[in-house]
Amino acid sequence: MQRRAAAVYIVFFVVVAIGAYSLITVAEEPTVSVEGQSYAQGDTLQAGGQAWMVNVSDGSGEVSRVNESVQFSTSFANNSTLLYQNETYRTAPNGSGGGGAAGTTTPGAPTTTTPSGAMANGSDGTRFRVAIANVSGGNASSGNASGNASTGNASAGNASGGNASAGNASTANLTSFTLRETFDVNQQLRDDPDVADTALTGVNGTQYVRYQNGTTQPLGEYLPTPETRNVSVGDEFPYANNSTTVSGVNTSGVSLAWTGPQTESMELAAGENVTVGNTTYVTQFGADNSTVTLSQDVAGYQEELADVQDFEDRILGLWGIIIISIFAAILIAALAYMPVRG
Repeated sequence: MQRRAAAVYIVFFVVVAIGAYSLITVAEEPTVSVEGQSYAQGDTLQAGGQAWMVNVSDGSGEVSRVNESVQFSTSFANNSTLLYQNETYRTAPNGSGGGGAAGTTTPGAPTTTTPSGAMANGSDGTRFRVAIANVSGGNASSGNASGNASTGNASAGNASGGNASAGNASTANLTSFTLRETFDVNQQLRDDPDVADTALTGVNGTQYVRYQNGTTQPLGEYLPTPETRNVSVGDEFPYANNSTTVSGVNTSGVSLAWTGPQTESMELAAGENVTVGNTTYVTQFGADNSTVTLSQDVAGYQEELADVQDFEDRILGLWGIIIISIFAAILIAALAYMPVRG
């Protein structure tokens, strides 16, 4: 009698397992279908009045475009050295006697503007020291100091031109700065066969140049008159091959601004939303991963994903019923046919 009852239960659980498995085999999984435009590599997406290039490969991709009107900015420090060469300024390389730039950004497409003033002297360009009015608003003390330090000239003769026009400006309303030409004194002496390679310093601190015939001349009189250039806020100032404009001047440095192109890109990921030109799309890649479909029906796509998740949850539940039923049938059979003592 015990074994007959066990057989009934075993058959019951086996039937339950078979029924659950039958439901799994006949169930149709819902699919996610995105209604939208399909794009291949190199196609153009028009969104928000802008043209975006579609790049897709191996189930991943991006859309990109070139923004021609990105605002860039950069700056260089007071008392730093700029190199003027090929009709553009740039921060002088390390070791040229000048400070580095206060800050930089990635420049845009190269454009060139010819500034006022003389052309660069020599193939290495012309170096200029940046002079901005000091905090006290004195008579361009920073301009004279930087000019003498860079030329190595302690005489008053070479101090002319260091009196920057910005020297009398109020520090609360600086509108200009001065570029003062500097010289590599040691290199200039080495290149001149008529003078000694190094300058001499007198007892009063004045530096002299000694000619090969034994005569001397103050260094300030030997060196050419340094060129000075005054630049104001709003002036065009070609910097690093960009058509920049002076946007601000303060006691610590000069700020520049310009407009240039920059590539903008956004990644495309399967099932993820992407906003292009103020329009939100949902992304789905084709079966061969060489195309991508962009749909604006984001809500419909999410509903279909929810249906797929619900189907998968139900299938997992049926597999759970199958496993439990088979385990119960085996357990009942084992208990029913277990040997009984006595």
